[in-house]
Amino acid sequence: MKQFLTVMLAVALTLAAFGVTAAYAEPVDGEAQDGIDGSTIRVNAYDESAGYTASIWFSNFEPDGTCTGTDYVIFNCAAPLKGIGLPELYAGIQANNSDCTVRFELFAWDTDAGKTLKGTPVFSEDVYFNGDSKELPHFVFDTAKSAGQYLFRITQLTPKDIDDETSFPYSVLPIGELIYSENKIEFDSRGPFIFFIECEKTEGVSDYFLNLEGKGSEIDIQPEKTIFKREGAVPHPIFEFGIVTPVVPEGQVLYSISLTEAPTWANPNPDSDVTYEVFKWTGDYEESIAGKVIDSGELLDHKDNSNLTLKFGSKLRYGNAYLIVITRSNSGAIGYYQGGYEPSDEWLFYEYGLQLDYCPAMKAAYALVGDLGPEPTDEPTAAPTDAPATDAPTDAPAATEAPDVTAAPKPTGSDKENDKSESKSENKFPVVPVIITACALAVIAAVVIILAVKKKKKA
Repeated sequence: MKQFLTVMLAVALTLAAFGVTAAYAEPVDGEAQDGIDGSTIRVNAYDESAGYTASIWFSNFEPDGTCTGTDYVIFNCAAPLKGIGLPELYAGIQANNSDCTVRFELFAWDTDAGKTLKGTPVFSEDVYFNGDSKELPHFVFDTAKSAGQYLFRITQLTPKDIDDETSFPYSVLPIGELIYSENKIEFDSRGPFIFFIECEKTEGVSDYFLNLEGKGSEIDIQPEKTIFKREGAVPHPIFEFGIVTPVVPEGQVLYSISLTEAPTWANPNPDSDVTYEVFKWTGDYEESIAGKVIDSGELLDHKDNSNLTLKFGSKLRYGNAYLIVITRSNSGAIGYYQGGYEPSDEWLFYEYGLQLDYCPAMKAAYALVGDLGPEPTDEPTAAPTDAPATDAPTDAPAATEAPDVTAAPKPTGSDKENDKSESKSENKFPVVPVIITACALAVIAAVVIILAVKKKKKA
């Protein structure tokens, strides 16, 4: 019996030691995880599960053959930057006289994009591509760059040989669903392409993408989402194209819409232009466009197969549906690809005022704004009454203070990595006292039994 109790005591002590060790076990720093060492974390700017397509073509050439295909992204990282890359880049093959060289450059941010690009890059590398679906362009820096804001530019260098009709060097970037808003990632007019950054894993940092300089939280721009996914390769030209939106949800604004990969039918000259106007939707097309213009603008020199994006800021506020009319403004062809669509009351589409039974491939981005207060009315103000004549000037009325802007609510969602991290931290620590207490009780019970047996034997 004494031997049995001794064995039980040893088992209890072992369990107690194991319980404490298991409760506080952490991944060993430096272990390889998905090809990245344990001191490095890769943060994707896109949703991996949504996939991506080759959509941003850099095969744009001047009459002398010079290539003008380029794009960039601006981001702000919260920890030292160790690397950057793309999940894919597509390019021509040498046999078809379409292979090319692409330059990748990283610039430290300086005031604005124009000034930044005039500076010297902190990293630059030219890569020759000979064929589609090459291994991903992944750049690891010899020395980590300091945390901060950067501009990452991609440019096709290879020109077109204007004396060779078979010359058509091309490179293409992938686009997909972004998981970060425009507050944190901003693209040039050709974007958005998808990319990732690699940072030094830093304690206390849950999101390695920070708000860009000057991007406040008063308008919290959400990631752009696909409304209608492209189906097939059927393009439709734009002449007077109308889009009717659903009613904008409470506390939000419709920040932007994009016609995905809008074609220009390889228009050789960069002169595919459109204008747009926005009206409140009344339920009737002609009645709506006869109303007040809420917003308007012009997009010039649209590049073939890049997103045609209209940005409205905070003008398309909650509580209303809107009619957005896009009109081709010159002879340059421009259009949209057809998307998967079932007619509904949510989104409606028109050409020259006639309702269509199909839709464009398109995306939209909303922004959280909280309470914007009462909507301005279009009612005329009462005519002023004649002021009595007087020799002395009338005192100006005292200015009233404007009401404070209500703070925008914080986003309710969080990134997948944050969700996993938070759930682990919430579940880990309550287990610790339970394990330790149970093991301690087992040890105490074993000791009491041994003492009782000894006492009985002496008696």
